[in-house]
Amino acid sequence: MTRMTTQTPGTSPLPPRGSDGVVGGEVVAERVEGVAEGSVVEPVDVVARAVLAVPGVHSLHAGLAGSAATFLPGRRVAGIALRESGTEVHVVVEIGRDVRATAAAVHAAVTALGAATAPQPVHVHVGDLAAPRA
Repeated sequence: MTRMTTQTPGTSPLPPRGSDGVVGGEVVAERVEGVAEGSVVEPVDVVARAVLAVPGVHSLHAGLAGSAATFLPGRRVAGIALRESGTEVHVVVEIGRDVRATAAAVHAAVTALGAATAPQPVHVHVGDLAAPRA
């Protein structure tokens, strides 16, 4: 059986790569923070790395009562909830950073990954502020 796909001219049929060049579903052949070598990179891993790469983001936040999470076999990724209805991202912003600008940059970074990696719409929540890392 042949499967046909359609795509807009000038676009790739593959999901977009994260800022580190990894796409969800690929097997990690080298050290990627938070993912064991030889394991499959999940879309939530790509989203987490994109969020943590945004200047001003201190860390991910678990949300109210730990409700913002994606559950995978053997682990839980707190701070990102990938749902059919959209993506929720909960972050801790560094003190001294423009909270709104940082949240907007997180939104742009996650939206740019595309719906195949991060279901749309994307909602960003700032759960706390923290001192910048040394």
